[in-house]
Amino acid sequence: MLTGVTTRSALSESGTGGLFELSPEEWLLRLKGFRKTRKAIQVNETIMTIGNGYLNIRGSLEELPPGHCGGMYLAGVFDKSESDVEELVKCPMWTDVSVWHEGEKFCQTTCKAISHEQTLDMKKGILHRRTVFRNPAGKILSIEISRLAFMHNPHRGYMKVKVTPKNFSGNIRVLSGLNGEVFNRGYFPRELYKHLQLEKIERGRNFMYLEMKTRERGIRIAEAASWKLVSPEGVPLQWEPRIYGEKFTSEISIDAVRGRSYEFEKLAVVATSREFPAESLFKDTICQLKDYVRKGAAKEVEEHLAAWDTMWEQADVHIDGDEPAQQALRYNIYQLLINGPSGPTGIGAKFLSSEGYLGHAFWDTEIFILPFYVYNFPATARNLLMYRYNTLPGAMKNAEKMGYRGAKYAWESATTGEDVTPRFASKLEKTIRLIYTGTEEDHIVSDVIYGLERYFRVTGDEGFLLRYGLEMVFLTARFWESRTVKPGDEYEIHTVIGPDEFHEHVNNNAYTNFLVKWHLRLAAMLFKHVSKTDPDVLAAVSSRIALQEHEPDNWLKVSRKLKFTQDPETGLVEQFDGYFSLKDYVIERHDREGHPVLPQGVNFRNIGRTQLIKQADVLIMMLLFSHAFTKEEKLANYHYYEPRTAHKSSLSHCTHAMMGLAVSERVNAYRYFMKTALFDLRNLHKNTDLGIHAAAVGGTWQTVIHGFAGLMLKSDRIVLNPWLPKKWDRLAFRVRWRDRIVFLDISHREVSIRIDADTDLTLPCTLNGRTSKLQTNQPYRLSYCPD
Repeated sequence: MLTGVTTRSALSESGTGGLFELSPEEWLLRLKGFRKTRKAIQVNETIMTIGNGYLNIRGSLEELPPGHCGGMYLAGVFDKSESDVEELVKCPMWTDVSVWHEGEKFCQTTCKAISHEQTLDMKKGILHRRTVFRNPAGKILSIEISRLAFMHNPHRGYMKVKVTPKNFSGNIRVLSGLNGEVFNRGYFPRELYKHLQLEKIERGRNFMYLEMKTRERGIRIAEAASWKLVSPEGVPLQWEPRIYGEKFTSEISIDAVRGRSYEFEKLAVVATSREFPAESLFKDTICQLKDYVRKGAAKEVEEHLAAWDTMWEQADVHIDGDEPAQQALRYNIYQLLINGPSGPTGIGAKFLSSEGYLGHAFWDTEIFILPFYVYNFPATARNLLMYRYNTLPGAMKNAEKMGYRGAKYAWESATTGEDVTPRFASKLEKTIRLIYTGTEEDHIVSDVIYGLERYFRVTGDEGFLLRYGLEMVFLTARFWESRTVKPGDEYEIHTVIGPDEFHEHVNNNAYTNFLVKWHLRLAAMLFKHVSKTDPDVLAAVSSRIALQEHEPDNWLKVSRKLKFTQDPETGLVEQFDGYFSLKDYVIERHDREGHPVLPQGVNFRNIGRTQLIKQADVLIMMLLFSHAFTKEEKLANYHYYEPRTAHKSSLSHCTHAMMGLAVSERVNAYRYFMKTALFDLRNLHKNTDLGIHAAAVGGTWQTVIHGFAGLMLKSDRIVLNPWLPKKWDRLAFRVRWRDRIVFLDISHREVSIRIDADTDLTLPCTLNGRTSKLQTNQPYRLSYCPD
């Protein structure tokens, strides 16, 4: 998939043309040739997604060939309609284009493709496409298209289309419009859900407008666009608007001359009633389009490119000596950049690349994705946490429905925070069965608080903690106090599912219990601390949630006596009560692609009666709380659980990569890292057609920064424990730490570091156990000896 070529598209140098020149090859992802199967087509569409975190567009071909699953998704736009639970809505598309000659369409089904390539320019956030068709009459036509969703103005998009008849002259019709005839994929093959109903279609010579409304929530979605021929000037043309049901098409007909190129452009504006009043949506959207047209596309593209330059300046990570790792890492960072929300919305497990997992937010957000934004774009991280704060009322309803107090964050969350986990699903054994994660996988409650604490530790955003965070921490602590039982001397948590989802209805999952112990202790400590530093704030929060004085003492008591089973001699942690009594197997074989093969006699119907696990469970606990366990304890648990892990989740490989580095299992660590980094680019689990695996994307970045660089930012110090693979000559990046920027350049035996800050400070930096005092705004070179 990752192939390079030396030629570049001959884009016009007029108007915006020069701005669309391709970046150096290291920034390009090229996909050559048409894919023949439905699945392969949709994998490509996922991989080539563009966007800005408000609207993302799959990389489908503009003529929408058979087997396509093109779509545009808007952050936060969910609806239920006839589906089982509310899901991310596929929104009307504005990127459709088709070219016709003598009543025949130039497309994959009617013509032979002489050449075809899509190129994703990750540095600029632009998707290019170049195809040369030959129709049955032998007429050859090339189509070149570039499209983007502006990063600096998320409501606007742009598309440039160039059509060149290579060996003929004659009438050519070029069509583009607004397509409201879109459906979500259903649960069963070829089942479709209709979430939108038509509200308004308007047309004028210089604009087109489509407005649709979600059927249950009533969210209005407006799209306005301008479609015109821009080059060459003065060409006679005929313009014809056409309406087909829920589609508006603008057709431009020209008498084309052999060998001459004709350039069209489309300016699009997308808005919803979530940002603008419904009654003025038409006016506001058209006004935006008029402003866009007056300003001109070239200016908008310039500002878009400047925004991308700024983002890459902060987020880029350089790996010297390993081109496959560098390109794969850049692709994963690109995905994080196009999915950072500009407002308080969640991030789904498939980002905005499809309606896979129904667009719902899981624990993936706080544990795997959030750290990238905390370390690079704190305002975006704050948006993600504000989503959790805004959904507290829904979390309180979840707890009440289950018979508990406080707030229970949903395992799957959408608009309100009320749990939207489907009642049934097709599991790995390919049968339909009830699922229990919505009622049992409660570790999500403390995963959210873990993300909140990490955000505060790195950014020092005390305002967020006092205004929003305390309420989140206290209400979720109240839930856990009511969720525990005390059958003996210890508190216990019964009937849960841990990160390893092969084992359901278990008691005292180690990951869950350890996280809850930490969570309750944090809540009690925060209450005590804020009672001294900001008593008025605490009083206001306590009044708002009716917090009683005895509750923090109860939280601390439960924390101290919550069951956690670890063998004092071996250091092994039992994953849950009775785990070690299950039938024991280890993974001994792998298939040709390196995937674990289940032992003979084990299948996904009976795997819950064995010690085989889906993904890291005890190991991710030790990764999140690395300071709480010795290296010997980590090593003992790694050696025990790693051979029993089936890696049936995209979340698993990055955890094992980072844990492998922590226990000096470095060959395995690099192998697991590359699996994570290439997870979607190589379609490792054969389901990338359903969307990008967001947790693997975030895990790729974490493995490099927290794993190979060994970087952890504490509230008062920098901690580094680097180890670079032999083929890596250098690893360089920067991160934000409070109001400072930390620059790091790491080689095999030396770390160059500079901490930029507005004031001169002396800050500690611990490198492989040795602490140095560093002055801000001064460069340092520190030597180290890898373990």
